[in-house]
Amino acid sequence: MGSPSDAARATAEFASEAHFASDLLTARPWLPSGTPRREVMGALLDIEWTGFLALLGEHGPWVYTGSVRDLQVLGDRYGALVTAARAAPEHAVFAAAQARPHSLLIRLEATDYRQPGRAPTPDLTVLETGFWHEAQAQAAARRDSRRR
Repeated sequence: MGSPSDAARATAEFASEAHFASDLLTARPWLPSGTPRREVMGALLDIEWTGFLALLGEHGPWVYTGSVRDLQVLGDRYGALVTAARAAPEHAVFAAAQARPHSLLIRLEATDYRQPGRAPTPDLTVLETGFWHEAQAQAAARRDSRRR
């Protein structure tokens, strides 16, 4: 994403996606949660400038990062969450999903991702919270670097 016209194209293409705006806003608690879907990309471009817009997985979170490295870090965090949920008992996934509004774990249930195993179940809530904290930290760093 490098220009206002890129933001407009991305908005036209993706704003109707169910979690597009909410995911991008979840990573940016300083933006009003009620920001209209069609204004989110413009706001990100104004605050953070150029970046990479990506959907992590078929139903995964939408992210906007400043570098390929940042995108890889978020991809790794999301991958850890999916991997842990894949082997976790269904009741553990649902319990963890209830701990966070609009949990990413709920979206996984729309896919055939589960491969029950015997390994101990990691704390899925901690993994998901870690993903969102990393996304927020990256977005805050980009916002703050633009203010200088």
